[in-house]
Amino acid sequence: MKADLRISTATLVLATCLSACTSPSPTSPASIQNSCINPTEITGQTIVSDQEIQFELRNGETWVNKFPRACPGLKLAGGFSWEVRGTLVCSNQERIIVQETGTPCLIGEFSRVAAK
Repeated sequence: MKADLRISTATLVLATCLSACTSPSPTSPASIQNSCINPTEITGQTIVSDQEIQFELRNGETWVNKFPRACPGLKLAGGFSWEVRGTLVCSNQERIIVQETGTPCLIGEFSRVAAK
């Protein structure tokens, strides 16, 4: 009986350690801060270039997305559309469609711009 209790305790400790060492889920605050934004929180956007868009959020934060490669015509067209799957837009997982040309482009990494 005591041996069974020790094995169960060891199993519980190991499971706890393993769960603490796994990466955060996509909905955890760390993941959201590091790589995702909620599109319903976007209050404005600035197309900086064919490779970069800045997003202003309701909470006052500014996030920038730098594409892995230039998205032809994005800056000139001045707009894009996207179809968001789920509740978050995450780095390297969504595509935008450039207005006027219909060119699809994969977004890149999100990063938060430091407050001024």
